[in-house]
Amino acid sequence: MSERHENIRILREADQVFVRIGGGEKTPARLVWTRPIRGRGGSVSILDRGKKELALLPSPEVLDAESRRIALEELARRYLAPRITGVIRATANYGVRYWHVRTDRGERRFAMKNASRNAFWAGEDRLMLRDTLGCLYEIRPYSALDARSRMEVEKVI
Repeated sequence: MSERHENIRILREADQVFVRIGGGEKTPARLVWTRPIRGRGGSVSILDRGKKELALLPSPEVLDAESRRIALEELARRYLAPRITGVIRATANYGVRYWHVRTDRGERRFAMKNASRNAFWAGEDRLMLRDTLGCLYEIRPYSALDARSRMEVEKVI
């Protein structure tokens, strides 16, 4: 494990996350993966409200236990991507893909433009989809989809 960043504390008060670096004041903060799609679990950037980087961590693992717990909760909340477990129907009309899917959070319907940019492999068996609102969905593992769902995906991607 890499060296601990003893001087960085992540705090939560109600719904707000703060960082305290060294003995300084606590500052409202946002935590983001530096590589949000393919690099989750790697380095984390701590940003202020103006998106200025306050600290860069090689991993959440370098934080003390309580700060790490808060950081991982915040990152999980920020990067929630429903997992598609089945594709009920997928169609394409004038370049827009319309999806009706089952996810681990219930049925969803969404639209996706520009499939060449908004459908991409993030690993060997993980397909990511970004809808027109910027929301992410993941199909992981793709190989576990039933044959009908894979057929629906392949006809629009």
